[in-house]
Amino acid sequence: MTDIIHGREEILALLRSLKADRQPAFGIMTPQHMVEHLAFTVRFSNGKLPQQLYYREEKAQKFKQYTIYSDREMVPGFRAPMLTEALSPLAHADLPEAIEALGRELEAFDSFFLLHPDEKPVNPTMGALTYQEWVTFHNKHFRHHLRQYNLA
Repeated sequence: MTDIIHGREEILALLRSLKADRQPAFGIMTPQHMVEHLAFTVRFSNGKLPQQLYYREEKAQKFKQYTIYSDREMVPGFRAPMLTEALSPLAHADLPEAIEALGRELEAFDSFFLLHPDEKPVNPTMGALTYQEWVTFHNKHFRHHLRQYNLA
């Protein structure tokens, strides 16, 4: 099982095993795009990149129930409303640098909730999430992208 809290080093080691030119099982993201995408979404939850809710509250609550409070996994092909169809420009020089940046964003996630345990940063598709809801989301999101490269 993917666990960003207790299995973080294992996840980062799996990502470090990726070759930059590896082809995904689904989707168009390169390994570096995928890692930077994960870091981007962690920033929503660590206080660095506050988000607005893109869906009506009723739809967001249904999506939250489906995503957080069920055993269902994320399916290939879902695109969050703030993402474009095209790949985003890369922010880092290479894949190893992007993986290290992801590790720092996860550490910032830990620090944010140690300092602000009652905060509920907004997820753009589900609304305000507690710490545990964010952990559940990130675990499912990371697992989804690890499966994209047959790492989970």
